Amino acid sequence: MFHYLASIVYDGSDFAGWAKQPNQFTAQGYIEKTLTKIFQTKISILAASRTDKEVHALDQKFIFKLSFFLSLDQLKLILDKCLKKHIIVKNVQSVRADFHPIRNVVKKEYHYFINMGKYDLFNRKYRWEYNLHLNLNKLNAVLAIFQGQHDFFNFSFCRWKDKEKKSTVRFIDSLKVQETKKKTLIIKIISHGFLRYQIRAIVGEAINCLEGKQTIENLKEKLDNPQQLNKYKHLAPASGLYLWKITYKN
Repeated sequence: MFHYLASIVYDGSDFAGWAKQPNQFTAQGYIEKTLTKIFQTKISILAASRTDKEVHALDQKFIFKLSFFLSLDQLKLILDKCLKKHIIVKNVQSVRADFHPIRNVVKKEYHYFINMGKYDLFNRKYRWEYNLHLNLNKLNAVLAIFQGQHDFFNFSFCRWKDKEKKSTVRFIDSLKVQETKKKTLIIKIISHGFLRYQIRAIVGEAINCLEGKQTIENLKEKLDNPQQLNKYKHLAPASGLYLWKITYKN
């Protein structure tokens, strides 16, 4: 068998998320169905990250295998042609049979975009149309409490009954905000891995804090004391979130 790793770009508003779901148009479902048709054999893929509905990707990666050899140039041309309606293929490379797209990750980087300017009808699928000014220094100060290792149960989709089965402890390497000239805030967050809704919960709760609806002490309490009745109340819109870059071991 020949094993390949593909790097792709997609618009999250086209899909009901990455993972296959019955009677839903998903990125994984679209790719598997298309490749199965092209190669006339069942193709299953495994991705580095599961993006939710409306979350975009500039560097999603997935592996698949073929029973016959194709050069990387040939394979990229085929994938480009058959997936281009919804997906851009950045590159394709050969990998070892024991390569794992999740376990081999060194770090994942996500960016979250917030429009502080006037409402933009044509970009509403690609930003959080907040349309109000946010203080950059204050937001950085709030987000700083999330850096390092914490139990992010209260900032994730994870349910209390599942907590014993799945660790909700994660280490955030970096979490910074920058402002562009176009009145856009970009929150950049890097970690080895994330929980479902983790980034959107962090952003939503942090903005809620800037609005004066809760204090930093409230956020620290949620972070330091994970419990069933203290989960996030404010989830940032999915449209502003991008899977930006995935880095693997050399």
